[in-house]
Amino acid sequence: MERMRAVITSVIAIILGVTLLSGPLVPGVTLTTEPEPVALEAGNITVSTVEMPEDVTLKKGSYGAASYYLDAPPVPIHFANHTGRPTLVYELTIEELGYSRTTNHFLGDSTGDTYELTLASDTFTDAEIERERYNGTVTVSKRDESGHGVVATRNVTISVVE
Repeated sequence: MERMRAVITSVIAIILGVTLLSGPLVPGVTLTTEPEPVALEAGNITVSTVEMPEDVTLKKGSYGAASYYLDAPPVPIHFANHTGRPTLVYELTIEELGYSRTTNHFLGDSTGDTYELTLASDTFTDAEIERERYNGTVTVSKRDESGHGVVATRNVTISVVE
């Protein structure tokens, strides 16, 4: 019985010692390995064509909802060249509403010759929407090893659909 207590006490001492050694009480000591960081915006991308939308809609919510839902169509992009992990950015600006929405797309080595950019959805209240139509701007830009730059931009009509 004494021997069993000695073994249990030893095991507890080892567990406590390792916990304290690798914990916050002893800075700089760790028993784990850090994951390798992912290098975003590394590599290069050359865009051959961008199919920019002509229209964006604000659709009235169903069943009496006091909201309008932003519906921006996807933007298909075709690449002439793609290496590494560049970033593509889809942005919609509606200056008359003081609104801007940006969605980042992080490409990887497995991304093919085409990619479809999407914009995250958003809502507007009844009080914000006062007209049947707004002017907006869709911009697609890239971030890669060669820097940041606009790939395409287009003025669009934002139609309010009741």
